[in-house]
Amino acid sequence: MSERALSGVCVVETAGPSGELAGRFLADLGATVWKIEPPAGFATRRYPPFSSRDPGESLSFAFYNAGKRSLVVDPAQPAHRERLRGLLITADVWLDTTPPGEPLPAGLDAREIAGDNPRLVFVRVTPFGLDGPYARFRSSDLVAQAAGGMVFTNGFPGEAPLQGFGLQGYHAASAYAVIGTLLALVERRRSGRGQPVDVSLQEAVVGALEQTSAAWNAERRIEIRRGPVHWTRVFRTCRCRDGYVMLCLLADWTTLVGWLMERGYGAEFTGEAWESFYHRREHCEEIYGVLDRWAADLSAEEILEGAQLRRLPFAAVRPPKALLDDPQLVAREFFAPIPGAGLRFPGPPFRMSSTPMVTRAGAPRLGEHAWPTTATADPPAAAPPPRPTPRRVLDGVLVLDFTHVVAGPVATRILADHGATVIKIERTVTLDQGDRRGGFFGNLNRGKQSIILNLSDARGVDIAKRIVARSDVVIDNFSARVMGNWGLDYEGLRRLRADVIAVGMSGFGKTGPLRDYVSFGPTLQALGGHTALMRPPGRDPAGWGFSHADICGGLNGAIAVLAALHHRARTGEGQFVDLSQLESVTAYMGPVLLDLANDGTTPQPPGNRSQEAPGAPHGVYRCAGEDRWVAISVLGDEEWARFADLVGEPWAADPRLTRSASRVAHATDLDESVERWTSARSPEEVTALCQRYDVAAFTVANGEDFCARDVHLQARGYWARVRDPEGRTVVLDGVPSRLGETPGFVDSPGPLHGEHTDRVLTDVLGLDGAAIAALRAAKVVA
Repeated sequence: MSERALSGVCVVETAGPSGELAGRFLADLGATVWKIEPPAGFATRRYPPFSSRDPGESLSFAFYNAGKRSLVVDPAQPAHRERLRGLLITADVWLDTTPPGEPLPAGLDAREIAGDNPRLVFVRVTPFGLDGPYARFRSSDLVAQAAGGMVFTNGFPGEAPLQGFGLQGYHAASAYAVIGTLLALVERRRSGRGQPVDVSLQEAVVGALEQTSAAWNAERRIEIRRGPVHWTRVFRTCRCRDGYVMLCLLADWTTLVGWLMERGYGAEFTGEAWESFYHRREHCEEIYGVLDRWAADLSAEEILEGAQLRRLPFAAVRPPKALLDDPQLVAREFFAPIPGAGLRFPGPPFRMSSTPMVTRAGAPRLGEHAWPTTATADPPAAAPPPRPTPRRVLDGVLVLDFTHVVAGPVATRILADHGATVIKIERTVTLDQGDRRGGFFGNLNRGKQSIILNLSDARGVDIAKRIVARSDVVIDNFSARVMGNWGLDYEGLRRLRADVIAVGMSGFGKTGPLRDYVSFGPTLQALGGHTALMRPPGRDPAGWGFSHADICGGLNGAIAVLAALHHRARTGEGQFVDLSQLESVTAYMGPVLLDLANDGTTPQPPGNRSQEAPGAPHGVYRCAGEDRWVAISVLGDEEWARFADLVGEPWAADPRLTRSASRVAHATDLDESVERWTSARSPEEVTALCQRYDVAAFTVANGEDFCARDVHLQARGYWARVRDPEGRTVVLDGVPSRLGETPGFVDSPGPLHGEHTDRVLTDVLGLDGAAIAALRAAKVVA
């Protein structure tokens, strides 16, 4: 097998569900991951779903722990503790999810370990971070999604908000944990020292949203639930003859109207006013009403095929099982057997040309592996050099950014936050959403430099190529053919800089029969099964209220760049990363993928039921006040006993409810009782009561809640407040991957359109004022 990005890196994992995906991704990138388990094994070994071939095999454990090695540590045996300590003082990374205030595994002392191994990167994923007023609050995936604002915007107006499908709070935290790990490893190559990394589940969720914080911070507007309508109002799910489709108004309007008129619809949309995107958005309900009637007699596949033929980004709302027969995924062999595991496994979220990311083995049996007799990592330096004045990890890295909309800007935002110089290539005309300094655009593009370049002119392409020659990373999210049209595909880029790292973030990947299909995040969510699975009982699909697929693509894009930079720092070799955003969001669906691929099970919409350990009560409950809700998650019998004590109601004393299986069986009645209790109280009161009794609960936070009212996020300094050149202070999202010694930070707001054209041409290419003026006069730059 080819060398991989993290070959030679040793990771010790003492992580539970909130961090297990991080360990698997590190293993897929090539690290040796030692999973440290108690004698009975981690509880996740007993989480559903289970394999039909072996009822004792947890597909959940298999998904999150493939490629790792299992070691058993009995805290009661001093010899086991010393073995673990010995492994840690030769390891590169320690990944842990122990909450603050609880002892670390085997009673180990983190400071002592760091003193013995100053090269160690110690990554902690905890519910609310390592400090702050809520540091010792209990959480779960649902509670994390609620506390970070992911839940409030999903679902139908007036009804209970809806959790995301899959453990997306845990997945976001794992992604930011991998980002923090890779940043710390890149920094260690320069300084020789490791450092702590603090990842809060709540902050990871806030950092995995699209619009909610910008709506409040820039406009003082609470982003609401809109049912099947995306927050932009340019995407909406509708019924067709045999199911549902995702419609999109962000397309060539003349083409769309012509298609409607072929079937006798749309004549009213031919006036000049309808040519304006903003006019169409303001009158979207009128358009959707006509589209509903038009779609009613067509099948989902007819609409999908007809739209793509016309380059319109519509999509069928498919069930997850459609992924198994998707021609693009089949051609790219996304689902493939794991050697020796007997399971078909989903592929990686991106493909690296020189250091493949691949799941090399199934999940280990408990205690399957022998303790290593020699260290798998280089031994620590006897006397690491003193740490220089803290700076950001990516200082000096130049990124040429051709991305637009959301997915690509999320990836390059993360790189900019950690010090990279990001030059954003922009078109002459843009469809900006809100304030470029601090609104939606500003939050996605803070810290970047904007240059307007006319790439339809050969001189504009030549300027782009000259910047490429000085760039470490070139990243785009065009469809597969676009960069090649300019001679800027990977082969063209390598001729300009041999060690360049190129990332293509197209909707469907650079190969395969559908590689030229057009897409946006909501259409990919529909194709991938998310939309179909996010619906309240008995209702049409609501799906995500924001572009979750774009966020997944952005997080994965940042991980890919950092892994490639780590490899290049060690070998001098660049590479190409092919990131299919369909594969990217699919990879985050979780264990349901194994259930589909191996047992053919048809997953059912979970509503707000637990998607980790079976438990009840588990859901979103109405509270006093308008549109006020609380998330409560009881996953064990001890938690139930505490919850029953705090409630003090006769129904909570029912002996049938003392066991989890019985509570799950009576979940509907139990939910009604819980909601009668919560509806008389504010969500903040319920949260305080539950947390006082160590029960996981939190307000289902809207934008105002987590941006303005959350004292914990304020105390931890999550929000970035920066001055713009016009003298205003704008508030932007902070940095979820908190490095202890070389932290990232937001140093400037979003750029105005073309604000840095002159600076880039001067500082990067050395052009003088006369040359720039001539290019501007020729409309090559602006």
